[in-house]
Amino acid sequence: MEFKLIDKEISEARLYRTSRNFNALTGKDVANLFYLTSLSTYMMLNDDKQYEYAKEYIKQTVQYGPYTLFRSHATDLYLLGHVLRDPDTRSISLKNPISSKQYLKKLNFDARKHYMFYMRLKDSSVKGTEFNSYFLRLESQLNIKDGKYKQWRRLISDWSNLKYTSKQLVVAKLLQEYRRLGRGSEMVSPLSTMTKYRGYNTSKYQEPKTSLAKRALGTVAGAAAGRVAGKKIAQKLGKDIDKYKKYGTGIGAIAGYWASGRKKI
Repeated sequence: MEFKLIDKEISEARLYRTSRNFNALTGKDVANLFYLTSLSTYMMLNDDKQYEYAKEYIKQTVQYGPYTLFRSHATDLYLLGHVLRDPDTRSISLKNPISSKQYLKKLNFDARKHYMFYMRLKDSSVKGTEFNSYFLRLESQLNIKDGKYKQWRRLISDWSNLKYTSKQLVVAKLLQEYRRLGRGSEMVSPLSTMTKYRGYNTSKYQEPKTSLAKRALGTVAGAAAGRVAGKKIAQKLGKDIDKYKKYGTGIGAIAGYWASGRKKI
């Protein structure tokens, strides 16, 4: 498949151009748009018609690393991440520069964590539960307080199970928010297309499944560790060793089972 049109569109950072080099955006706008763009690309990965666009967008976003250097030809998401990482960058002038920089400097954005999350999306897929867990942390890092944003995140984390009307509502609301904050965003065109769908298909993006063998190994390892820990606790407290070993084995097995299905982000 050729990506000539996509490359032309997203390699010129449309939001950067249309917002007068971000001069029309405040620090809070930057944080909100970064969150929304991250949210939107994950949603598009879950849509068969936008899947290829989203994969290419993610690939172009991560190709320059964790948002360290200014690159006008990068994606909107990369440039927004650059401003979040370095509010004092001389390459971009924000609206109300003093208060905007102060706002951004108070945030606790972890650029590398976001970059690593996107590297995983580029090469594979993540579970909806992992997506939800990471984006909860991202909301905290970016000081996202808007209840609408959190509702959209919850719905997108369960995208494959949503009804058509719910998906249509999320897409329409996201598009409306982009038009309010940054009409030139690279997300506006694909979202506009998605509002015209008569149905949403999710077959290309498959959530990873943990193998039964891996689960079994994790359970056994957890049980063994729990048994040893139970014995040590019983000896220290002067309690019944066999009883504590039994409790430790059970708790460790449960912990090992769940840990075997987790992936670090």
